[in-house]
Amino acid sequence: MNTEHKVDLTRYVSNLDQNVYTIFNLPEEVIAVIFAYVSRSPLSFRDNLAKLLADDELAVNEQSGGLATSYSEKAARFHEKWVVGYGHSSVAEHAVAHIGIEKISRLASAELELANSFNSFTEYSQRYQRPKRGEFYIPEELEQHPELKAKYLTLNDQAYDTYEALMQGLIHYLRQAVPRADGESDRAYQSRVEKIAFEDARYVLTLGTLTNLGMTGNGRALRDTLVSLLSSELAECHQLARDMEKEISKVIPTLLKYVRPNEYVLGARHKLNERFASLQPSGQAIAGPRARFTQMPEYHDALTALATHLLVSHAGLTYEAAQAKAEAQTLAELEQVAHDALADLRFFDNPLPELQHLHYHMELVISEANWHQLLRHNRRAHFSFGKPTISLGYTVPPHVAAAGLTDRYTALIQEAEALVRELSDWNPTIAAYAVTNAHHRQVTCTASLWELYHLINLRTSAEAQWDIRDTFEQLHEQLQAAHPVLAQYAKRRMG
Repeated sequence: MNTEHKVDLTRYVSNLDQNVYTIFNLPEEVIAVIFAYVSRSPLSFRDNLAKLLADDELAVNEQSGGLATSYSEKAARFHEKWVVGYGHSSVAEHAVAHIGIEKISRLASAELELANSFNSFTEYSQRYQRPKRGEFYIPEELEQHPELKAKYLTLNDQAYDTYEALMQGLIHYLRQAVPRADGESDRAYQSRVEKIAFEDARYVLTLGTLTNLGMTGNGRALRDTLVSLLSSELAECHQLARDMEKEISKVIPTLLKYVRPNEYVLGARHKLNERFASLQPSGQAIAGPRARFTQMPEYHDALTALATHLLVSHAGLTYEAAQAKAEAQTLAELEQVAHDALADLRFFDNPLPELQHLHYHMELVISEANWHQLLRHNRRAHFSFGKPTISLGYTVPPHVAAAGLTDRYTALIQEAEALVRELSDWNPTIAAYAVTNAHHRQVTCTASLWELYHLINLRTSAEAQWDIRDTFEQLHEQLQAAHPVLAQYAKRRMG
């Protein structure tokens, strides 16, 4: 081992003499090793990197631009000790992987996006892209039931036929109903009309329809994601987890060791399914999608809590003193404090972090199309949600109705519901693949006022899709009625 070898650190760090620098040209797991060593060493990141490189501990090949071709036994043992053996999982957060995932069902993509809130996603959008015939997931379990498989294939073909018919009808209608903007080119106008048609026609596609997404996560979040997928009821998610594990392990191999299903989750699910087996949805469809608050603080209490936390942050008071000071304020004075804290918000700003102390509970009965949008842009909301179902009704896009296409639309919905019932008698988990984007899902949500500001600001803008915009318009209207000053600055993209 050549410890006297001179290492050129400029290949790996952005500077040698400043207090802030970036580390690059190294595999993600190597960076995690460096950060882990620093937590147990008085040396700087650069000093530790130089030492580890000189000792050949990281197996970095300088001729290949700094990329490691293998990992040394010593580095692997370090990770085994601190990450696996001692559960020092924070080390894993310094290793990041970027993964492309293609041709998974919309049903599985939702489970993936819900698996860990620290992951970041960009998903194929059915609002902007036209799906292709035959691009839907076929559950392996159907191979043992050829008659049901044939019906499943037929439904997805019919869904695509209906999608194409709706597209044609919607484009014809929209060209007459949607005015061309001043100076808008033929190409731009056609693209705008097609986008509206895309986002309405997609409601007849099933949750078996394939999607693609890009994903970024750190080692800890990715490991937890794989555990969640392996604990899913979907065989598709189990295979997805193993495929992801194989590819991610090429970048951060040690950090993904011992990934297996979560026995606690499996056991709790089994017990609760047994306990609630006799309870079934009423079968009465809810009239239209809806969004409502099920619990929120009283207005005066909310303002008092906000003022208390602002006094702690900005006046340096103890919690008791801040609370006493806030409780002594009149309603008008508390409202003025809220105005002072929020009035200067611009459309791209996040509000002050003190809004995170105020929590709201909501019930959403929303289309699967809406649900997928909500998942992609959620930041800090927490959800509990029912499985895909046909028992809560479905959404008919307004343009579909206006274009006189409701009969064609509902005919497909009815075909899907008939197959869902038949599949449910055999395997309710597989039946979910035949539920459409139009069908409603039951969701409960807990979010801070900070998160509500993010969602209302983003989802009530003119650019937001009509379905999710309606959801947050409903919530904003209710918030405005109950908490007027706090709701006043939530919409910042308008005007």
